[in-house]
Amino acid sequence: MPCAPRQVPSAKGATARMRIGFFTDTYTPQINGVVTSIRLFAQALERKGHAVYIFAPTPRQPADGPHVIRMPSVPFAFQPEMRLAAVYSARAHRLVRRAKLDIIHSHDPFAVGLFGLAMAKQTHVPYIHTYHTLYPEYVHYVWEAQFTREIAERLTRDFCNQCDVVIAPSTKINRALAEWGVRKPVITLPTGVDAKTFSERDPEAVEAFRGRFGIADDARLLVFVGRLGLEKNVDLLVDAMSFVRTKNAHLLVVGDGPYRDDLERHIRKDGVEDRVTFTGYLGRGDVCAAYHASDLLFFASTSETQGLVITEAMAAGLPVVAVDDLAVADAVRDGVNGLLVAEDPAALAAAADRVLGDPALRSAMSAASLDRARSLSIDLQAERLLAIYRDALALHPRVGALALGRRAARQKVTAQLRTLRRRGGRFVRRYL
Repeated sequence: MPCAPRQVPSAKGATARMRIGFFTDTYTPQINGVVTSIRLFAQALERKGHAVYIFAPTPRQPADGPHVIRMPSVPFAFQPEMRLAAVYSARAHRLVRRAKLDIIHSHDPFAVGLFGLAMAKQTHVPYIHTYHTLYPEYVHYVWEAQFTREIAERLTRDFCNQCDVVIAPSTKINRALAEWGVRKPVITLPTGVDAKTFSERDPEAVEAFRGRFGIADDARLLVFVGRLGLEKNVDLLVDAMSFVRTKNAHLLVVGDGPYRDDLERHIRKDGVEDRVTFTGYLGRGDVCAAYHASDLLFFASTSETQGLVITEAMAAGLPVVAVDDLAVADAVRDGVNGLLVAEDPAALAAAADRVLGDPALRSAMSAASLDRARSLSIDLQAERLLAIYRDALALHPRVGALALGRRAARQKVTAQLRTLRRRGGRFVRRYL
């Protein structure tokens, strides 16, 4: 792994060059919002001249560059597409020390995130954490019960209170962390969007996309994009299709996941097979074509921490019809660039019919979506992230890495990780 030149903050706090470590248990080949956020921020920071090293679980991917460091992992028993990483890697430890990171920024509170926390403590650099996921909403993948939700909340609190700064992608997450007892500084910073890419419409790609999936020329498309999990509430969108009255309205479901079979059974039960199309996972270009082939984004999830697909859809000029949720409301202004309604299929259908049936309203909402997406461009958000890093450095000056031998360093990190796991309780000891 090449080592970038050391950066030195100036007297005014500006930074010529930083070396930033992203530590994450969620990365390629997975396809989800966390991975997208990490990659967008890493690319934007690198364009600005900073070096970003990504520590993530195996398997190594062909697209990995020299700054992607993979840690040993095995598939997660409940979700094989997810990985359980080792809490320590001698190679990763050596590379952290060689890189002389200025900032350690984690994106999960699990094994790789804990490793990053231990390394931040050892090398005396600020530890930033982005709380991407409302983990209490995902306990059904392990064991759905009130006490498991309480454990998830307690683990979140204990982990975040060991960080220097916590980043919340939405107002919703900021409030939840405060309610759960997080006392460290929490800053709301949504992930930016590559607004230019999603705003560019390619008519030939759109036509090819519709032909590929057998979508009629006169179909009015309501598109959902995301992982197909129970928490995404796609069942509500399926139910709503029975109430939509717009002629030739069609639901396009872009994505895949463990809940797809259940959704297909639901569609057959409701008899709306001719009004719903599944595309499976799509590449970036095809997702962009899906947005531009559609008339509005149809969204019912209340478990989002931000919902990157909402910002992507807005960058493509789509109005949004969604269930009213605090995370969604950060991006969608009701009546301006979309409609936010109660968690009810008839209400969702009525809102979709209203947008589809009023060309002037749809055009105004489309323009408002484009304006809002431009204000959330990834380059602007990366500048805001750099400001957080600079403030953290100013409050937590680096005093240099500890001069420990390899064996002593490994023993120290292992001891720190054991302490963190004990604090995490039985859940962490079992699954990490």
